[in-house]
Amino acid sequence: MDFSTLIMQIDNILWATPLIILTFGLALIYCIAIKFGNVTNIKLQWKLLTKGESSEEGLSAFETFCSVAAYRVAVGNIGGVMVAIMYGGPGAVIWMIITALVTSAIAFAENSLGQLYKVRMDGQYRGGPYFYMEHGIPFKPLGKIFAVLFALCASIGVPFLVTGPSANNIAMAMENSFGAPHWIVGLIIAVLLFMVISGGVRRIAKFSTIIVPFMTIGYLIITIIVLITHASNIGPTLAMMFSSAFGGGHAVFGGMLGAAFSYGVKRAVNSSGSGFGETPPSAAAAETPHPANQGLVNAFSVYIDVAVCACSGIMALVTDCFNVLNTDGTTFKYIGAGSAQMQAQADSMTAGVVWVQEAANTALPVIGGIIIAIALTCFAYSTCIAYYYEGESGLAYLTRKANDKTRKTLIWGIRIIMPIFFFIWSNVTASTAWAISEIMFAIMSWLNLIALIFLLPNVKKMYDDFFQQLKAGIEVPYFNPKKLGIKNVDLWMDINKDLIAEGKAEAIYNEK
Repeated sequence: MDFSTLIMQIDNILWATPLIILTFGLALIYCIAIKFGNVTNIKLQWKLLTKGESSEEGLSAFETFCSVAAYRVAVGNIGGVMVAIMYGGPGAVIWMIITALVTSAIAFAENSLGQLYKVRMDGQYRGGPYFYMEHGIPFKPLGKIFAVLFALCASIGVPFLVTGPSANNIAMAMENSFGAPHWIVGLIIAVLLFMVISGGVRRIAKFSTIIVPFMTIGYLIITIIVLITHASNIGPTLAMMFSSAFGGGHAVFGGMLGAAFSYGVKRAVNSSGSGFGETPPSAAAAETPHPANQGLVNAFSVYIDVAVCACSGIMALVTDCFNVLNTDGTTFKYIGAGSAQMQAQADSMTAGVVWVQEAANTALPVIGGIIIAIALTCFAYSTCIAYYYEGESGLAYLTRKANDKTRKTLIWGIRIIMPIFFFIWSNVTASTAWAISEIMFAIMSWLNLIALIFLLPNVKKMYDDFFQQLKAGIEVPYFNPKKLGIKNVDLWMDINKDLIAEGKAEAIYNEK
């Protein structure tokens, strides 16, 4: 058995049905616990997103939102959607959208918890799953074990291993559009990566506020152009997607309900990152008076993820630039006729950004594929920058008892080594890169989702407290952990000391 085959088998074991059920099931439980507030408060989420300012210790809500969106809008939103279609059929796109919306409840939970258990360190706020695992899980030994394991994955696995698909897909896209060798592309992006991450969280945040709106709007525009040029195919394509998703009578894809659900959920979770524990470190960096505030803001970022996934899927499907495997995994149920490249992609058993590039080329010959290559580069590049900060935060947790000089030296080690790994990954096969990335995320998901089971009561307390204050007319809800009986979060008594002294929410707490 070669290394690539071994990695693929481990990936399949970790991402088996139990993890899919745990992710989707826990997301539904959280939806019920917070009264589906993750999808019914869009107006409020937008308001919170556009309010709030940064401080010497924390970032603004918008800066952290863009940093979190940089995690979510990644290679998985293009290449990952194509993988879902190849294995799960057109209906997988529908299940990706449904799953992303449902799992936004988990996004609310983990980002609120990232805020709740944050600490002051190195002149800034730091937080993440390792902090809420150690201080929030009631069984202390289990919490510490989970925290250390997760921090190791975050500090080593994420910046060095998880960047594989991003590096590989950028290289493939540039080769397909410009004929550029993988090593040259990898070298250029690695240098650009170092230029941003060397500036720490504030440079990352400033960069994200520029690139995230630009790349998302640009991708929506190219999708609209493709849809206009294939307007007559939109109705049949949507019918095909829903038939495949829910086991309808489509002649080719009607019997793919199970595969559509399985691969749709898997790729959606991988794309949005909800449940991975990726985004809480960025959420914790925000300056806010209530943890639920940033939880709602960052849950809103899931809508950007949904939009980009939908754009990728509809472009490939409406132009017939997609292939679908049979259940035997070796022969094809369907090979698209929208581009001559689809047969070549089938021959090499490949699914990825090339499908979307060919779809765009049907509307804008040559230039369409180039635009997609540039979009993917922006998506992947911004995600890798966000991955760096997750690695830095995990390392900060592991070295929290070390002196500042030692911690900063180790952090600079990540800043130097990560671009080197990016260059290496740009020259590795796509399937291996995806599998290694998914193995790391699967391990993190198991740890994080189990922790979220224990922490459900605290999440519900935060959510209910936030909305009860709004209902009582308090324009800016603030958090008082002692009144809610939440322990090990005393930093909030200092953050909100003036608001607590003013006592606007005391009447609400006394009624409880």
